[in-house]
Amino acid sequence: MFCIIVPIKNQFKIVKMCIESIVKYYANQEIVLIDDGSTEQNLVYYLNEIHKKFNWKLFRNGSSVGHTKACESGIENSTSENIFLLNSDTILTKNSLELLSDTLDKNKDIAVVGPKTSSASGPQLSLEAFTNRFKWSIDEIEEYARQNELLNNEILDIELVNGFCLGMRRSIFNQVGGFDENLSCYGNEKELLLRIRKAGHRTVFVTKSYVHHFGKMSYSQEKNINIGKAQRDADCYIMKKHLSTGK
Repeated sequence: MFCIIVPIKNQFKIVKMCIESIVKYYANQEIVLIDDGSTEQNLVYYLNEIHKKFNWKLFRNGSSVGHTKACESGIENSTSENIFLLNSDTILTKNSLELLSDTLDKNKDIAVVGPKTSSASGPQLSLEAFTNRFKWSIDEIEEYARQNELLNNEILDIELVNGFCLGMRRSIFNQVGGFDENLSCYGNEKELLLRIRKAGHRTVFVTKSYVHHFGKMSYSQEKNINIGKAQRDADCYIMKKHLSTGK
């Protein structure tokens, strides 16, 4: 048993695709949906119906608290040791999360896992999938995932496991103190992974697992935010924190 935590804010059509993939493969796992102040009434209705049908946990914020705090709320309201923070602009495929969860279970030195995908930075990115991420049908996505599972079987240590599908041990997340409260959004996963590795744990990419990611569609874009500046400010904060304190 593992837990899937999905922070959600609007984007009904894309959220529905994500939820349908969870229903298809993982309806009996522990599922926690965090509706972070969605204003689209069709989405609010849909989430209520999903909650009633499958008895998944659903929490709704009257106003948005941001992606990181929504994730923290999901973790606080879950019970499984293996937890997956899943962006709502993703499509899960057969075996995708089992392969990641099994990696955590079978390798006690590994604390964080991530899959191959269609939109990410670093080695997790498949260029073929990136090129076709808006073109492939669901059947084509699943066929790509099936072929990927057959052809790949590596566990690669990487520094940055992208946050669109971040699998980790709850006990390690709690041990290192969770997300840094000074990083409300950008840089939070990068900084968390730094502390996890400094605590002696591995962060890895499991090549057999594939989760489709559209990219930059999972959360309504907040107005008046300079994303580039926010990312630079986060990187500066992380560098100063870890160089000056060693933590």
